[in-house]
Amino acid sequence: MPSLKVGLLALSACLISFSSAAANTMTLSGEYSFYTDEMSMEMIGKNICMSPDAQTGKQIPRSKNDERQLWFCFSDYEQARKALDIPNQAPEKGCGYSGKLTVEVSDYHVNQQQNDDFDVAKLIKVINYQKPDVIECMP
Repeated sequence: MPSLKVGLLALSACLISFSSAAANTMTLSGEYSFYTDEMSMEMIGKNICMSPDAQTGKQIPRSKNDERQLWFCFSDYEQARKALDIPNQAPEKGCGYSGKLTVEVSDYHVNQQQNDDFDVAKLIKVINYQKPDVIECMP
């Protein structure tokens, strides 16, 4: 009869294989955004998000039949805000900030539910970035 320790190890291996997280690091390039308008704050909250480009986005762990747009938010808002020099306050005329960047991320968690939640990743290092531009508000 297997020991409890062997059983727990087997269970842990099964859970890890079905996890929606990528623990290894990825280097991604694309565009970041931080929306400050009321509707975006209700939907996304106070989060800085990234849309990887098509080439580097191939690293993101998605199933073949998952055709959702590739984007995620950084798990630590304050760390990302400081690293990307995003002002702490909303722009006087505009609805947020955006720019291009290349970053290293880890602990990528895919939201596999059909809901309003989003993927999340931990920002490890900013390799390069464009100072934030103000996002124009949509009419």
